[in-house]
Amino acid sequence: MRRNETNLSIVVLILMVFALGCGSSFYSGVNDADNKVERGRLKFAKSVVDLNTGTDPLYRKVRQYFFVDGKQWTPAGDEHLADRINWCDTSPNPKVEILRCFGDSSEAYNTTYILRMKDDKPELQKIDEGTGSVWADGDGRWLLFRKLFLNVETGESVEVKGMPFADDKIASAPVQYVVGISPDRKTVVAMPDSATHSKGSEDFLTLWIIDAETGRTEKREVSFTKNPWLKDHQDPADNVQPPPAASKKFVWVKDQQGKLQPAL
Repeated sequence: MRRNETNLSIVVLILMVFALGCGSSFYSGVNDADNKVERGRLKFAKSVVDLNTGTDPLYRKVRQYFFVDGKQWTPAGDEHLADRINWCDTSPNPKVEILRCFGDSSEAYNTTYILRMKDDKPELQKIDEGTGSVWADGDGRWLLFRKLFLNVETGESVEVKGMPFADDKIASAPVQYVVGISPDRKTVVAMPDSATHSKGSEDFLTLWIIDAETGRTEKREVSFTKNPWLKDHQDPADNVQPPPAASKKFVWVKDQQGKLQPAL
């Protein structure tokens, strides 16, 4: 009934605008490519209706939805969750059936939601670790937040220690400064400050080599002149945030304790 009333209101507004002779309208629906994110049986989508008189806005209506198996879905006890989502993306691995969704200003941009399928049913997980998590690698199953690794398929989490700004939720997020993660996820390479300084004929920058289990951190000066790939960047595409571009070029070797370290 409410949808019928909304549709009637839109029709009336359209008629009013065109009766004035100076109106225009725009509608984008939940199946428009720019307004949806989907992976397998999961989809987040929005519909937008804009009406204007000349250059002046007259009416705007935005509605957002989750769909599972083609049917509109809301989590139990939180039927308005979709309205609090800023946007969603998905795993860089096309075989991983999840959506990663980001809370909007009503949640202080401080929450990430993972929507997955488990036993052929949707399962929602909320993580109060901000919205700037970073993929550990192209396998697209593990995300690194400020204080934990999260397996997006299973919900398993592993504590992480020593990350920069871990207790400051409005400071830089991992996606902004993590440049590499070891294959065993026990070492994180961070670059909180990308500024270089000259020494002789070379430029250098400082990397943080973080033991994710103990929090022990080594601040290592590295030649940027010899390793310019450390500032490589790759933009998101098709609603996928890739792992750090530099991470693909790290060479990892075991130290005396058997932990993987970057060979720099």
